[in-house]
Amino acid sequence: MSNYIDTIFDQSGPIAKAMPNYEMRQEQVEMAEAVNSAIFNSETLIVEAGTGVGKSFSYLIPVARYVLETGTLAVISTNTISLQEQIIHKDIPFLEKALGKDFKAVLVKGRRNYVCLRRLRRSNFKQKDLFADEYELRHFAKIVAWSYKTTDGTLYDMDGEPDPKVWDMVSATSENCLGKHCPYFKECFFQKARDKIKDARILIINHHLFFSNLALDDEQRTVLPEYDILVFDEAHNIEGVATEHLGASVASSGIKYLMDLLFNPKKEKGFLFTISDQSSMEWVEIVRKRSESFFKKIKEYFEARKLHGEGDSLRVRKPDFIENELSMPLFKLVESLLEAKKNARNKEDELEISSFIRKIHAINKSIEVIMAQAMENYVYWIECSRNKRAGKISINAAPINIGELLKDTLFDSRKPFILTSATLSVDISSFSYIKERLGVRDSRDLKLGSSFDYKNQVRMYIAKDMPLPSRLTEYSIAVADRIKKYIGLTNGSAFVLFTSYSMMNIVYEELEGYLSEKGFNVLKQGDGVGRSKMLSRFKKEIGSVLFGVDSFWQGIDVQGKALSNVIITKLPFAVPDHPVIEARIEAIQKRGGDAFLEYNLPEAVLKFKQGFGRLVRSRKDTGIIAVLDSRIINKSYGRQFLNSIPECEVIVEK
Repeated sequence: MSNYIDTIFDQSGPIAKAMPNYEMRQEQVEMAEAVNSAIFNSETLIVEAGTGVGKSFSYLIPVARYVLETGTLAVISTNTISLQEQIIHKDIPFLEKALGKDFKAVLVKGRRNYVCLRRLRRSNFKQKDLFADEYELRHFAKIVAWSYKTTDGTLYDMDGEPDPKVWDMVSATSENCLGKHCPYFKECFFQKARDKIKDARILIINHHLFFSNLALDDEQRTVLPEYDILVFDEAHNIEGVATEHLGASVASSGIKYLMDLLFNPKKEKGFLFTISDQSSMEWVEIVRKRSESFFKKIKEYFEARKLHGEGDSLRVRKPDFIENELSMPLFKLVESLLEAKKNARNKEDELEISSFIRKIHAINKSIEVIMAQAMENYVYWIECSRNKRAGKISINAAPINIGELLKDTLFDSRKPFILTSATLSVDISSFSYIKERLGVRDSRDLKLGSSFDYKNQVRMYIAKDMPLPSRLTEYSIAVADRIKKYIGLTNGSAFVLFTSYSMMNIVYEELEGYLSEKGFNVLKQGDGVGRSKMLSRFKKEIGSVLFGVDSFWQGIDVQGKALSNVIITKLPFAVPDHPVIEARIEAIQKRGGDAFLEYNLPEAVLKFKQGFGRLVRSRKDTGIIAVLDSRIINKSYGRQFLNSIPECEVIVEK
């Protein structure tokens, strides 16, 4: 098989014949051979491969050959939609053509992404009772028109996302599905997608779908069939996504949203109007009032204890910190809906009622679990967005150690697992941190460099004499002054990366006049423009300057002249006041460990690597990285940041 891989990647092989200017990359071949070995030996393989290695080819070729020859099934999971689409629409079609094989690959989306033609027809018939105003009716009309021309029937195929409430009344759900008894069964977009899965040998999914499926009970796991090989690309995101889906959260806005779907008294619209269920309408109103009272008390509890400091979260250490006055009316609403289900005039109404019952049950169960703090080794907290629109309050729970859960539910099975990313190791050769976080015990580890020439493509500037970041105002003013200099070196075309909105806003205010005077097109995260729109505008207007926080440190791919400068304003240590981070630090300290060395520092190093990786995305890209946090050279731990990135020219400036 190693011979087979050498032949495929050879300078005179099938890829070279199909790709103009192909150059064989030794790192790509080495990774492909390691993936192949892991598959045949049912091993877990962790591979860090630098940007430009071509990781997807390295796992697709051995995975495809194995599953096609053995009739088995592989799942490939990514974190971002952009990588998903690259794999399914670009990489796989290219390899299929080059190798003369059909990989039998299918992109899998969650059921709720599909329109249900039966529910669409039903909503059309009852739209005057269902939809609250002209805005919702316009969105519904848009969905109806789109349904006649769509080829796959999913949200991804629509221009612009529809109003969520409207989509909720027409989307496919397991509770609302009539299966073969549905009059639209033959035309059903979701069923057609399921049929493709039956014949597939490779499923392309995202981490959110994988872990939402993993969080379900065995009998509820309907989205993903049993697989034989699992590949996690962008594997550095696994802990965060798994934490989100294996926890619980209930927001005041979520309950209001669900009650509005059932019955909106101001507009006299909603599902209950379509079945004339007066009793349930009354219970909806009781739930609405109790919910307002419940979350008002939670907000008061939050504000009484969160007197100062940045942050929208407050850890709750004692169960039943306020009275749970919401569970009883939710339970009574379910009882009322069960009665309505018995008296339903048709199967369709019965299915709709069942769906609402399941959603209310799920909310009620989450409230009871969070309020009683019923899950051991979980952290519980309140989220209250004080700086955003009023009413955004939630109660939350999350596992403190995701590794313990994943070890038992995932990595203990004797299947081949491939975990890959450009950022998995913290120091020169060790994967111990990521293995500990994810619960991987036995694995083969491989660290490969990048095929890019960082020594000639990147120049890194380090600001030596800077105030300590703890002196926020003084530090922010010094950062603003340095930014002027480094933006000038590239005439814009810069990402300015921050670790908090507060610092970003202070720096932006300092620079606003200067940037305007110089004529830079400036984009700032948090100004109401979504990430994808900001990115699109940044790419179009060469010379732009983008101010971004967390989501711009990773998963962003800007090639060419649009981005030639990445300014890292501060080493990305996570603020330890978020309850999940705080609980994880406490758990390490409790067992006698050093939380800084075992958690804070490794997390910061991985994120720093991500930020560094935004600059060079192709062999032709060149530019500068500016690090404005002098701890990188003045502190002993700074060496870990520098050791974690490819070798490049470094200039230390006073």
